[in-house]
Amino acid sequence: MNEVAGSQSSLTRRGVLLVGVVALVVGAVLSAQWLYFRLTHVSTDAAYVKAEMAEVAPEVAGRVMEVLVAEGEPIQAGQVLVRLEKESLTASRQQAEAAVAQLEETVRRQEATLNRTKKTVATAEEAAKAGVEAAQAQVAKASAYVDYLEKQENRLAALLAEQAVPKARYEELHAAAEAARADLRAAQEALRVAEAKLQEARAARWAVAEAESGLAEARSGLERARAALAQAQWAESRSELRAPFSGVVARIFLRAGDFAAPGRPVLALYDPRTRYVEARFEETKVLHLVPGKEAQMTVDALPGKRLRGRIRRVTPAAAQEFALIPRDVTAGEFTKVTQRVPVELTIEGVEQHPEIVPGLSVVVSVRKGS
Repeated sequence: MNEVAGSQSSLTRRGVLLVGVVALVVGAVLSAQWLYFRLTHVSTDAAYVKAEMAEVAPEVAGRVMEVLVAEGEPIQAGQVLVRLEKESLTASRQQAEAAVAQLEETVRRQEATLNRTKKTVATAEEAAKAGVEAAQAQVAKASAYVDYLEKQENRLAALLAEQAVPKARYEELHAAAEAARADLRAAQEALRVAEAKLQEARAARWAVAEAESGLAEARSGLERARAALAQAQWAESRSELRAPFSGVVARIFLRAGDFAAPGRPVLALYDPRTRYVEARFEETKVLHLVPGKEAQMTVDALPGKRLRGRIRRVTPAAAQEFALIPRDVTAGEFTKVTQRVPVELTIEGVEQHPEIVPGLSVVVSVRKGS
């Protein structure tokens, strides 16, 4: 019995020793691998999955009536995502349409008034010109007749002085000359009246200018009303928020019943095709990072899954330079802190991993050297 017990105890000690040796060997191998990896790679766990994102915000104010998508839902470009209250926008558009119709009618009336005024003034001016021309012709005719009779009168006066003609004949010619002179004076007065009427007809051109001014004002008002209508139509068309690109709904900020203000995001989208990793390496490691270099990645949310990628860009400034409150050392208080430089990396085969979403933590490793 003692011999059997001793034999079993010996076997147990050997087994424990063997396990210990194996554990030490495995530990040594793993430690050697870890040490080799640390010596030949630069790594950082300050890395996160990112993507090109867009915050969809309304361009007009209104109450949210309906949110048509859910967080995590894939959407297509142009798809309606949110509907805002439309009644007030529709009422504004209808008022603008009514204003445009009213001003269009005003413009038509002003155009008709201008045409009538132009025709009336033109007709009156033409008639006055014709009257002046007729009066001028009458004056010329009467003047020529007076000249003729005065010459005859002068000739008979000379003959009468020599008693070569009867006095009755001279008196008859003298009476005719007086009548002709009276007709000339009447024709000249008629010419003055005709010229006054022409000046009055020409002065009536102000009515045309006034009608043209009224028409120009009406047309200007119509243009403003049409611009207001276009604005109202545009605002009404913006009551539906549509997806700017195909992607995934990342976050919804407002729900039905909330009031949406212009520029205030209602939801956020991202394009899964643009997912990448932003890793922040210590400035002492940047020497080993160049665009195009291969990198290894592990995502904390996916343990055991190793991904590959490549450096896309090394930001030409430390992350501290983009801080909302930059560090101020002007007072002389200074403690040296190793800065970190943002590095962007692509993810190979990212389209095959829908479970990798923006915001996940990543560990990135890049081999040193070329």
